Amino acid sequence: MSILRRHWAAVAAIVCAALAVFVLLLAADVRSWQTTMARDDVRFRALPGHSGLWRPTTLLPGDPARTLLGVSVALDYRHALQLVWNSRVGAAATSRTDLPTTRARAEESLQQLIVHAGDIRTRSSAANLLGVLVVSTPGSKDRQAQEQALKRGENLFQEAVRIDPSNDDAKLNLELLLRLRRPGKSKLGLAARRRYGLSRSRGGGVTGSGY
Repeated sequence: MSILRRHWAAVAAIVCAALAVFVLLLAADVRSWQTTMARDDVRFRALPGHSGLWRPTTLLPGDPARTLLGVSVALDYRHALQLVWNSRVGAAATSRTDLPTTRARAEESLQQLIVHAGDIRTRSSAANLLGVLVVSTPGSKDRQAQEQALKRGENLFQEAVRIDPSNDDAKLNLELLLRLRRPGKSKLGLAARRRYGLSRSRGGGVTGSGY
């Protein structure tokens, strides 16, 4: 009986040691995520086209720290924001390879966030960003196509405000777009497109100025 007791005591000691190691590694991975997110948010403001942002080095298989922290939506927003930035006219030349594909990926990512993000701030910010992407993307010289782009942008800015009435960026963009749509101003040239500045502020915790 004493042998069996010693056996279970040894097993319990091994399990406790394994759990202690797991907790230590999990804590290290959580710190790695927190440090990387904060550092790369700052780095994004300086180098928005950087390809290695928000990718921490973790120790545990399957990265349970990511699940524990619930950062998936925040990461999706950051990656969508980076795609929007890389798709814009005037971005670094190294970021503008195959622009139509980049824009399509950005649009798809933002649409997913508008529908599936769990918090209204991220959904509203995604709608606002998609409006910026639609309005600022060079399009057809056809008057009707330009009007359709403006109308879609207007709808997206309105949706952003409806989702989150405190989204001042979307309100400002909507006001600017309505001014551009006044009679005689419906043609959206490059200069007008550039009036829509690209913030890196809303939804995923990336701080910066408004639109």
